[in-house]
Amino acid sequence: MDKDLQNALAFYQPAPEGWFSGLGQKMEAAGEWIWETIQGDFNENQTTGQVVTGTLISMIPLVDQICDVRDLVANCKKIKEDENSTGPWVALVLTLIGLFPSLGSLVKGCMKVLLLSGRKTFMRASQSGSLVAKSIDEGMALLHKLLDMPAVRHTLKSRKIYNIYHFLEKQVRSLKASLTAKSLLKNFDELLSATRSLLDKAVSWGPASLRRPAAALWELLTDVRRKADVMIARALKPVSDYLERLANRLRVEGDNLYRAKAGKNLHVLGSERAAKELEAFKKKKPEWVDKGLKKPQYPALDDLKPIHYEKIDAGWPDIRYEKDRALPTNGAFNTFDDSIKAVELPPGEKLYRVVDPSSGDNSICWMREAEFTALKSKSDWRRRFAVWKSWNENGEYVVYTVPPGKPLKVWEGRAATQINKKVPEYSLEGGAVQIVLDPADLKKEFTGPRRQTGWGYRDFDDDPAYPYQGLPQLENKHKWHGK
Repeated sequence: MDKDLQNALAFYQPAPEGWFSGLGQKMEAAGEWIWETIQGDFNENQTTGQVVTGTLISMIPLVDQICDVRDLVANCKKIKEDENSTGPWVALVLTLIGLFPSLGSLVKGCMKVLLLSGRKTFMRASQSGSLVAKSIDEGMALLHKLLDMPAVRHTLKSRKIYNIYHFLEKQVRSLKASLTAKSLLKNFDELLSATRSLLDKAVSWGPASLRRPAAALWELLTDVRRKADVMIARALKPVSDYLERLANRLRVEGDNLYRAKAGKNLHVLGSERAAKELEAFKKKKPEWVDKGLKKPQYPALDDLKPIHYEKIDAGWPDIRYEKDRALPTNGAFNTFDDSIKAVELPPGEKLYRVVDPSSGDNSICWMREAEFTALKSKSDWRRRFAVWKSWNENGEYVVYTVPPGKPLKVWEGRAATQINKKVPEYSLEGGAVQIVLDPADLKKEFTGPRRQTGWGYRDFDDDPAYPYQGLPQLENKHKWHGK
């Protein structure tokens, strides 16, 4: 057997026992090895590490081809279960997309992880909008993991690709614009030819018992190919829609790359921390997170009432939502349930704000002293004030004293239940009484030094979303954004 082929097969599974026997048995084992490798293994339960590592390995040319053959076999087997369902054909097209030589190994590797979850979704013949959106979220989480690998970072640096998301967006849009049934069928035929070559080797070298199953597999593949002219053309529209949604998501990720966010971590690599947070929930759900609730305990306010608009006109913080308005309190009304009310805090009133090392002191969310002292733990704070990890790591707090003179106009009420936008089955209860104010009304000199909460900076051991190297050092100075 060719040494390169032997090494490529070894990436997928170990050689059979006969491989280490005499020459005759070794040749027979070689045929079995090829046959078992190309059977098609669309593993539904791969870990993130397995997917990302497999993607890197698949960038090796011959390993890459075997990977494509396995995917083709898995796709075609799924299609045969229901030949008239568009979903599995869409999954096949997403496999064939990765065969365009113009993509290059870097883009092809990124596309593999981005499209993997989409292929799984369509393989299940599901085209539900929510499931498709979820598959894009999962693909993005895998991409973040891939981009975090030293070899990939080195490649990006050497190629001077400084915003990989915008780079990939252009690649996806270019691919979408040039995608035709003819080009996909050409890829299909080339992959079938590679599959035929491997099957011939398996039959030629392997035992006679392989001939019948190999012939049956080839008949299955060619039968799918006969129907592909019609079905791939039918699958182009949902594929185009999927690629458009993927390109839009990549654009958003690129726009958010290292964007400053008041009150949250100042430098966030896209939605990486949010994705890692969800990954941690799937492994072991923290006690402060609810899963599968049928309705929120404290439903978020849908809209403001006339009395609220009157208060805004009278000088209370403007918490209305207006598109593209750069105001810290824009749309903040929906962080409350229907208990929200306009309140004036007298001079001398102390307000508390829980922060992490990169949060700003002067942001919109605060609480009264009584609420802060009633908190028992970080978990209690996350649950009752409905704060996701990716928003605020906690660990520190600041105290603001309303200065002499006029009272401070604020909004006060119960924190609304937070439904995770990426995976709605996860939620945070809420219910604690929070305060939302306009940071412009705060005076820096009336803010005390930062102090430690005593709850630590991590939420649990082996925290995948922990953003700091080592233990952050408490700095007894203000972090005042925008002033």
